[in-house]
Formats: sequence, C-alpha cells, structure tokens
Amino acid sequence: MARFKKIPQNRHEGRIVYGDNIVDGIVMLAVSELDYVELCSIAPRKQMRSSAIKVILDKDGVHVDVAVKIHFSQSVSEIAFKIQEAVRHNVESMTEYHIASVNVTVRGVMFDDIVKTSNADNTVENGSESVSDNTKDGEQ
Repeated sequence: MARFKKIPQNRHEGRIVYGDNIVDGIVMLAVSELDYVELCSIAPRKQMRSSAIKVILDKDGVHVDVAVKIHFSQSVSEIAFKIQEAVRHNVESMTEYHIASVNVTVRGVMFDDIVKTSNADNTVENGSESVSDNTKDGEQ
C-alpha cells in the first residue's frame, strides 16, 4: 500500500508523510468510541483491522469501507449515520485529508445480554438501564 503524503504550500514547512495504517487506526478509534457497535471480521482476531476496514486514497479524497456488527436494540440507519459522521470527523480533524465517502456495511447483529456503554455512569443490563443518582439530599 502506498504512503499518504501532504505536500505543503510553503516550502519552509517541510513534508508530512502518513504511514500506511494511520487512517485505519483513526477509523478503528472512531468506531470504538461509539456505543452498541463493534468491528466485524471474518478473518481471525489479528487481521480484524485489515478485513473490517478498507481505505482507498483517490484523487477525489479518501474512501473508507467499514464492516460492523450492531446491537439488536439500536436502529441500523441511525447507527450507520453516526459511524459515517464519526469517521469523517476523526479522519479530517486528525489528518488533512478530505473524506470522499464512508461506506458502512452491517454484517451482523449482536444479541449480548450485557452491553456496556462508554459512559461509566450508564450500564445497560438485560434491557434495563441503571443510572446513578447524583442529586444531594433535599434537592430535586
């Protein structure tokens, strides 16, 4: 795979070269930050990134394909949109690439009894939500 390069407008700035897997890692980070979603792979665990995320650099910009599994309690279209927005935002803010497209493929549904969200205060267990009460005595 070719290296991604940014050629600066000002010759005094130097040159920035991104490694082959930098965009893969950013996409993996963006997906891992979302609740009720995990990357889906047919290959063994070591090759998860290479089989669940495909990045293509084109003259139009960067094209990203992501394969995921979504929890059964979530709307597929809403989660897919959140994945597209998270990937677009993270890649464009961490690099200076333009995202031409983000294609999300839902390969499966998760039926886990216990799903932990990224917030430490909220945990969904067997369909019921437990939320910590942070109000002081006498306050409402």
